[in-house]
Amino acid sequence: MFYLIQKYRFVPEYTYASSMHWVVLFLCIVIGIIIVFQLFNIGLGKRQNIQSKYRYLILAIIFLLYNILNGLLPDYNFPGPKIIQYVITYTISILMCIYLVWYLYKEFNIKTPNTFFKIKNLIIILSLSFALLFIVPYYYTSSLDFARSLFLIFPTILSIVFIVYFFLVIKKKTKRDRYFKIQTNLGLSSIFSLVMLPALTYFGDFQPITHSIMTSSFFFVTIMEVNSYLYRLKNTYKLDQDIADLYGLTNRENEIVLQIIEGYSYKKIAENMFISYGTVRKHASNIFNKSNCSSRQELIDKVNK
Repeated sequence: MFYLIQKYRFVPEYTYASSMHWVVLFLCIVIGIIIVFQLFNIGLGKRQNIQSKYRYLILAIIFLLYNILNGLLPDYNFPGPKIIQYVITYTISILMCIYLVWYLYKEFNIKTPNTFFKIKNLIIILSLSFALLFIVPYYYTSSLDFARSLFLIFPTILSIVFIVYFFLVIKKKTKRDRYFKIQTNLGLSSIFSLVMLPALTYFGDFQPITHSIMTSSFFFVTIMEVNSYLYRLKNTYKLDQDIADLYGLTNRENEIVLQIIEGYSYKKIAENMFISYGTVRKHASNIFNKSNCSSRQELIDKVNK
């Protein structure tokens, strides 16, 4: 079988730079600045919703590692077998993809059923495919081009199926406020950029193009974070008081209470935020307890004083 594939296979021509391209270096510098800013934000900012801040920090670090390692490797002057360098770069790429998917699942409150696209299943599937379609073929053929070409076929197909799945999940509800429409489109853009990784790598790893497209998925998430912050800031100023700080609300609770004040029903809030009606009621209960209110109207009257 390997002989037949070896004979009739298509081998893409890869053009690896011997050193990091200046475009990749620029991306590393930008991400590095964002990481430093986020560290200051965590250290000096308010402690509310700290888990979300750490999630974004880890995402930035992973994208920085992706750009550094894939920008410098493979280096043919590096001692040791070249396969080790490919294992390192492919591992960080797979980790980056899985973590970004998990990050967006958290951001959009996506509860995945027991499908291929559950995070645990994605880890198992991609790990097995890397071992069976890259490591094993390389062991038997000693051809990096062949092993790489064979391995990238499956992630390419999987990524195409995933973008359709993610689109259908995130687009289930169409009537949303402008803020949530923007967040939805940014999330879809991020996933679309990410799933192009295996296809682009298959046809050639050209650093300026591949890294720019891949890193754009991180920047889309960054715009989502900025947009969320501006949304909360805008609505807080409309109330002339920082209700999140006043009552110790999380970012999610703050978004919900702002919609309650606007007069939205729990059902409409659930549609806007991609969460269930019961989850909204649970958050609302926490909000009432923290603000010492017993009803929606009492909360509205209290924050509008």
